[in-house]
Amino acid sequence: MHAHGGATLERALKDRIALDDLVTAYAVAIDTDQVGALTGLAHDDAVFDYTSSGGPRGSVPEVQKWLTRSLAHVPQRAHLIVNRRFSVPADGHGDEATVEAHFFNPMSVRVPGQDAAMWNPGGGYYTFVFRRAGDGWLISELVMRETWRVAVHGSPSSDAGGH
Repeated sequence: MHAHGGATLERALKDRIALDDLVTAYAVAIDTDQVGALTGLAHDDAVFDYTSSGGPRGSVPEVQKWLTRSLAHVPQRAHLIVNRRFSVPADGHGDEATVEAHFFNPMSVRVPGQDAAMWNPGGGYYTFVFRRAGDGWLISELVMRETWRVAVHGSPSSDAGGH
C-alpha cells in the first residue's frame, strides 16, 4: 500500500508542477507578445473569458485576435499570477484540475493624442480549468475576473526595462 500511496503522491506532485508550468507559460505568452503560443497551451475546444476587462468570451483564435489588438497599446507589462490555489485529482488519475489565482498587472497604456503612456495597473482573479491531454494537461477554460484598475497619468521611465 505504501508503494501505491507513494506513486499516487508522486503523480499528484507531477500534476501540480505541470499545472503551475502552464499558468506561468500563459503569463509569459501574454507578456512577451507571443499570444500565438496560447494554441499550444489549450485544447482545441477551450474557452477563454475576458469579459470582465471588456474583451470577448470565445475560442483561442478569437481571443488571440483581441489580445493582439489590445496588447499593441500596452508597451510595458509584467503579468504576475500569484497566490495560486490548486485542485488536483487526489488519486492522480482524474482528468480535470483547477487553479484559482490572483493576478497583478502593472502596465502602461498608450493613449491617443498623448506623448507619455498612462500607468494603468490592475488586478483580479483567474480561474483555470485543465483537462488531461495524454500524459500532460492543457487549458480547457480560463476566466479572468478583473476586480480593479487604476489610471495614473505619466508612466515609468521607458528605460526601466521589461516588456
